[in-house]
Amino acid sequence: MYDYNIKVGYSSTGADLNMTITALLDCFQDAATFEAQTGKITMDYLGGRHLAWLLSSWQIVPVRFPRIDEEIKITTSPYDFRGFLGYRNFTAKTLDGDVLVKAASIWTLVDMEKKRPAKPTQEILDGYPLMEKLDMEYAPRKIALIGDGEEKESLKIRRYQIDSNRHVNNVEYVKMAMEFLPYKDDKCARIKELRAEYKKAAHYGDVLTPVLHRFDDKLQVALNDEQAAPYAIVEFTL
Repeated sequence: MYDYNIKVGYSSTGADLNMTITALLDCFQDAATFEAQTGKITMDYLGGRHLAWLLSSWQIVPVRFPRIDEEIKITTSPYDFRGFLGYRNFTAKTLDGDVLVKAASIWTLVDMEKKRPAKPTQEILDGYPLMEKLDMEYAPRKIALIGDGEEKESLKIRRYQIDSNRHVNNVEYVKMAMEFLPYKDDKCARIKELRAEYKKAAHYGDVLTPVLHRFDDKLQVALNDEQAAPYAIVEFTL
């Protein structure tokens, strides 16, 4: 397991001065990268072989969101590999060990030159010591859209949304989807669970059309291409 401590700063909080879910996603993403950089299977190692771990899905389950000025511990650990898929848990905890947020993620190892999944070598697998799977209720990787959708105004991808893989970073899709959450007095509705499924990469200049699906306590946002096929689907349980 890899962990690191942070103090929740103002720039990581929303109008309620609680840490935003996207700031937590940034921390989780950093944790996975920090862990890799401390071992042999670094970003340079993978990049030199035209490989990259691309996120396939998120499941984030908050108990409560960390508060401004609160010191917390971020943890991550891989718990399984199946073919070209890697499975990884994350948590945010108090320094006393109380769990604030649990998370599960699935990653796909991709040959970036051939644009297709690649099975990890034994050397790569050995670079990620497996830990026990986190105790939580795991949702399916795929998100089934509910009912008919409501199309919203299209969005054009900007340069600041692009990461080192030359496509839209996974957190940016969640930020786009959060624009459609209900707000009161500039405060976002409480998110009980976040799921995200990433289907294909969007690039600079691409146009995404958000399509909203609502049912009971769920809001789903499909971020579609110009042929109405989703780049990503983000689901909030409120």
